Amino acid sequence: MLGLFLLLTLEFTAFSFVPFIIALIKNNSKNAISTHISIQLALFLISLFIIYFSGPDQTWKMILQGNLISLAIASGLHGSILAISKREIRKIEKNFLFMTVGSLLILGGLILVIIASGYATTKSVAKITDVTENATTKNAPMPLINSKSKEVPVVNSYKTVRNQMQNSLSNVPDSNVYSLNHARVQFYHGKLVYIAPLDFDGSFFRYNHYKKVPGYFIVDATSKKAKPKFVKKSMRYTPSAYFGHDATRRIYSAITGRGLVISGSAPQLEINESGHPYYVQTLYKQYGLSTRKNYRKIYVAVLDSVTGKVNIYKQGQEPKWIDVTFDPNIASDKIYSYATERNGWWNAHGFGGSRLGVMKSVEEVGTEGREDVFTPIAYKNNIYYFSSMTSNNKKQTSVLGYMYVNAKTGKTYYYREGSDAMTPNRADSLAENRMKQTQWKANMPLLYRIDGKPTWVVSMIDDNGAFMSYVYLLASGNGTQNTVVVGTDAKSALQKYRNLFNSSMGTASSTHSGKKQKFSGTINRVVKVNNNEVAFLMNDKDEVFYSSTKDYPRNMFIQNGDEVSFSGYLDGKTVTVEKEILNKNI
Repeated sequence: MLGLFLLLTLEFTAFSFVPFIIALIKNNSKNAISTHISIQLALFLISLFIIYFSGPDQTWKMILQGNLISLAIASGLHGSILAISKREIRKIEKNFLFMTVGSLLILGGLILVIIASGYATTKSVAKITDVTENATTKNAPMPLINSKSKEVPVVNSYKTVRNQMQNSLSNVPDSNVYSLNHARVQFYHGKLVYIAPLDFDGSFFRYNHYKKVPGYFIVDATSKKAKPKFVKKSMRYTPSAYFGHDATRRIYSAITGRGLVISGSAPQLEINESGHPYYVQTLYKQYGLSTRKNYRKIYVAVLDSVTGKVNIYKQGQEPKWIDVTFDPNIASDKIYSYATERNGWWNAHGFGGSRLGVMKSVEEVGTEGREDVFTPIAYKNNIYYFSSMTSNNKKQTSVLGYMYVNAKTGKTYYYREGSDAMTPNRADSLAENRMKQTQWKANMPLLYRIDGKPTWVVSMIDDNGAFMSYVYLLASGNGTQNTVVVGTDAKSALQKYRNLFNSSMGTASSTHSGKKQKFSGTINRVVKVNNNEVAFLMNDKDEVFYSSTKDYPRNMFIQNGDEVSFSGYLDGKTVTVEKEILNKNI
């Protein structure tokens, strides 16, 4: 690999040899020649160091810039040495001065052209995002929960999953050497899972001692009760390795001569159906003279983390087991281009611009993309990046629509919201206010269509990232009492949410989750949840009981000390009362 980087350095610094050769011809004394050789060698080694560790884009624009910079520096240094050796310190030969000034002027002109091209191609790049627009949310890839649903597919927050994996890290030999820095959602044997590799945590000397990481964690992304499983698989090529085993550098060396650019984020681990680990990196070509991304020319690099072999695929030709070929950072750039600049740069940013059609993604509510604008969701065996779009006006808290980016194909869809709906950060704020006494934080709001109603499902976590409860909020409800429910698990929260609206799944005669049992005892405390439901505790019982007052009005008259009996459905620590409560005190 060192030989390859020597050639790359030569490619980026070829122009610097012109003043070097001229200086050798003009300055033929032995001391002067050795000085010129030392300077050129130092310039080359410094350039090699920069290219090896920074990995500049291998595009003709960057190569030309590198050559012009090296030409200017080499001309100045060799010209100065030539002037000193001839005892003409105040005078540098005209050809060296010409090369220095000329290269800087050309470099400046090139940079101006690239910048101007970036502004000029704003609208053109926005058009090639190929976003499919929809007037309604009817066909949006929004997870559905209805009478046909067999499970509640709530995705676990990465913070919660990472907390679980951190607790399991102590079972890994030499666990103090490693850390968990990133995870990726993917399908594995048809199930949605998180894959999180171990990374080296520490200095080069620690890496040099171990050389390999021992494996990765896998955990169900939908079950709150799922426990991380550590899979032993020695991986030599990782993002935290050094020199030729650095995953990014390995991929960088494999795209030489292709004109491809590596996305800004680190490669992410995915596993095939046999559990073999690969690092996957999104690549792209730039649009014209600009440095903007050409969203129609996306590629993916797949690095075998065990053998180091790299394969490059055009998007759509990669192996079927790869679920994410479109890096979330590139996806967020794509959405920004469409939402902000599809009507031109001046319209969006210019003084007096009309701001026609300008939208923005709601930030800091997801787990992926720039400014955490995306939440990954699963829908019909595809992973989508989901983002809510709102107005640039900070005072507005309503959603204009939703963007969905298919993580495998990069296909992007916009669905306009036709009714009033709150933004996810508004949903987070309302959820935290509802649970203010707990000090829990709202995390990873997800939009579901529950019995036809768009609903924000917010996970509440504690300071350690442990999941504590759900808050379900009707998207158009603005957090009013009769549009929000709280539950310790997804099934009970769903049942309570349905009870709010007396839907066909929410009445006492409907299908309930949990095991039916008979209960009796003394009521300890009663709380009115909303106009349709009361919650109560009973002596000598740990469960929380919920009872409908809309279907069974007499249930609203229970109070502390009443002796009661009833049938209900036990699901975890929650019981949903089936019908009317038999109250011996009435």
